Amino acid sequence: MYHFFVLAAFAVAGASAQGNSTSYPPGWNKEAVTPPMGWRSWNAFGPNINNQTFVNAIDALTSKIWDVAGRKVSLADVGYARVGIDEGWENCSGSDPNHGLRQHDADGFPMVNTQKFPDLKWLVDYGHSRNISMGWYLNGCACGERKERLLNYQGDIQRLHEYGFDGVKFDGCGAATNMTYYAELMAATGRTYAIENCHWGSCGRDAWYHNPDGSSCPTEKWCPFNWFRTSGDINSKTDSWFANLQTTIKFQDKEHPLSVPSCWAYPDMMEVGKIDGGNVAWSRAHFGAWCIVSAPLILGLDVTDQTTVESIVPYITNAEAIAINQHWAGHPGRLVLQIPSNNSALPIQVWMKPQPQGKVALYIVNPTPASTLGSASDPMSCFTEEPAAAKQPNTCFGQYKTQFPAITTPAGCATQCLSDPVCTQFVWALPSEAGAKCRVSHTCTKPTGYLAGFDGYMRNTARAGCGAQPKPPATPTTVTVDFNALGLGATSATVRDVWDQKDLSDATGAQFKTSVAPMDSVLVVLTPK
Repeated sequence: MYHFFVLAAFAVAGASAQGNSTSYPPGWNKEAVTPPMGWRSWNAFGPNINNQTFVNAIDALTSKIWDVAGRKVSLADVGYARVGIDEGWENCSGSDPNHGLRQHDADGFPMVNTQKFPDLKWLVDYGHSRNISMGWYLNGCACGERKERLLNYQGDIQRLHEYGFDGVKFDGCGAATNMTYYAELMAATGRTYAIENCHWGSCGRDAWYHNPDGSSCPTEKWCPFNWFRTSGDINSKTDSWFANLQTTIKFQDKEHPLSVPSCWAYPDMMEVGKIDGGNVAWSRAHFGAWCIVSAPLILGLDVTDQTTVESIVPYITNAEAIAINQHWAGHPGRLVLQIPSNNSALPIQVWMKPQPQGKVALYIVNPTPASTLGSASDPMSCFTEEPAAAKQPNTCFGQYKTQFPAITTPAGCATQCLSDPVCTQFVWALPSEAGAKCRVSHTCTKPTGYLAGFDGYMRNTARAGCGAQPKPPATPTTVTVDFNALGLGATSATVRDVWDQKDLSDATGAQFKTSVAPMDSVLVVLTPK
């Protein structure tokens, strides 16, 4: 079957699918000048989606039922006006004897599961009728095609155009990973699309991406997408979002950040309202973290669950927090300080983002668990080294692991495990691979090497002083931040508490001082005087 814009596309792309692509500056397609806001289906439903899932979500996002600043508004009214169809729409019935399941037919068109989605064009039109932008999901994991075909690229974008979608998320599971070529095909349709690169933050040299500079992450010259994943998948565990936040740091150079308008660093969809234990303060801290680093604010909970949405509405609709996320004053936000906590091996972190008119948004997060277990004086006494004969590489691969980049010793990693009531089995500390630090298992029931070079330790719950012996609750920590760390050339500043939306006493003496509770955050705006 003939793809109607193929010739126009090749006039732009040349032989880009073979690696001879043109460099474009960030934002060349003029989409996502501010960090996108919306909702996507994966965190709430995984692949268990159908047409009604999105009709319900669109209705929930556009219902004016929430009291915000004295008026009834919808979530879409405050900015959450994008809906993304994630994995689960595909028909993987096609088969290639040499490459397994197929997501495309012989002509390169993506095959839709019509039992779940009878008419994608109708669904997109329904979203548009409610003033919602609609996004799709391609190069997905359900079928995992392993053969790259030009026809598949072309068929994807022809259907994207015909169905009327406004944007698309490209995953990294299939072989169609040439982001430059995809972007050029979209440009050839005559429309612009919001483009998400969901390739998990790997910055190694990878010819698949066809970046002329050789990296699979954006550069100052190459960013044919509008936001890009910096991390692996987020989940609802209490420490997952905090670990993902750390993956944005390498894109936040003080002078030359690689997270800029129309090319935003993205540590994944949000888990606000879904974090294990229902800790609202920690969920709010998660939201504040995404605001301070200019990350796209993509909700991931079931937005039809009004009881849960009601618990998070006060902060996900907080106009001052959203403004911090949306404003651009020369930098996306960055980590400026790490301060030892009263109660945990994990430090308190101080982040800042410049705001218009010389103001500074300041975010302080305390990741200390509210209560801890085990021995604080000698955490390694509760662990024994994994015997070499017991190492079974990848035994638990695919199950839950979490990284703590700030921890650099086996003892620190063990402390983290003891501080987390869910961590009851094994801990892997300080792998030999550069850049990876501590990983804690919440699900493995026997030791594993996971990756070559890990030093594995088994928790000994029978040893005296270990196990479920309670420690006193963690206490708030006082934090002092000097103005010079924030680039404020003043000795005093007014202080606006963003969470409570009220003015506090002025910060004087060229420093801001506050107290931050465990698993909580402070978010303020400082205006120098």
